[in-house]
Amino acid sequence: MNGRIIARLFAVSACAAIGTATAFGTAVAAPSATDTAIDHLTTAAGTDAAAKNAVRTVGKAARLVTAAKLDHIAGAFQPFWFSSPTFGCPGNPVTMTVGSGVAGSNGAVNGLHGGYGTLRFQATTANPGYATGSGLNVAWLNTGNGRSGVTPLNDMTQYHLPGLSKTIATGPGTVVAALWGTITFPGGTCVITPTVGAFTVYNAPAPNFNAPIPDATTPPAPKPAPNQAVPGGVPSGPHSAR
Repeated sequence: MNGRIIARLFAVSACAAIGTATAFGTAVAAPSATDTAIDHLTTAAGTDAAAKNAVRTVGKAARLVTAAKLDHIAGAFQPFWFSSPTFGCPGNPVTMTVGSGVAGSNGAVNGLHGGYGTLRFQATTANPGYATGSGLNVAWLNTGNGRSGVTPLNDMTQYHLPGLSKTIATGPGTVVAALWGTITFPGGTCVITPTVGAFTVYNAPAPNFNAPIPDATTPPAPKPAPNQAVPGGVPSGPHSAR
């Protein structure tokens, strides 16, 4: 997401806070799909304090994105908005973890990404070495279809080590998500604070907004008639070998 959209999102957050403060006493609207999804997320979080905090973050971000109609901007989103401060790693008591979300396309990419309507989450910590355990989770909400969930990042690599990733069938739409949890390394455990972001998921190839516009004033090149010689080649019609 570019800087202009980020600035707009933060501006909307300030306006939304003011609007919420002045909205009490007005008529209560029917719950939206986003509101219903947030309720489901809250139930899924249970009593876990970290999960409840992540779900609250997702709920606030989802309401801001839909209020600003940013979920209608095709291709506006892909990354998490900031890296996660990470604490307690062996040899690195304070470091950072980068989260990513990649929307699926037509077929798997290197066996990792799913097809259309899926979103693959991945975490990469700055701590060296290989992870031996994953306590990572992602809370996600699709503002387009109301799907939501709290899902562990529990993929395993071919070497039976944590992949720190998960592919989720979110369906197409704008997905708001928060990633947090722990990663265990030999000698200690990293604690990853939540990061939040929004991701555009397609159910078909994404439109190419940079494609050249056809020039209507230029007529298409005529096709050669049957048996007409093609420059540098053989006649285009039926022919037999000599």
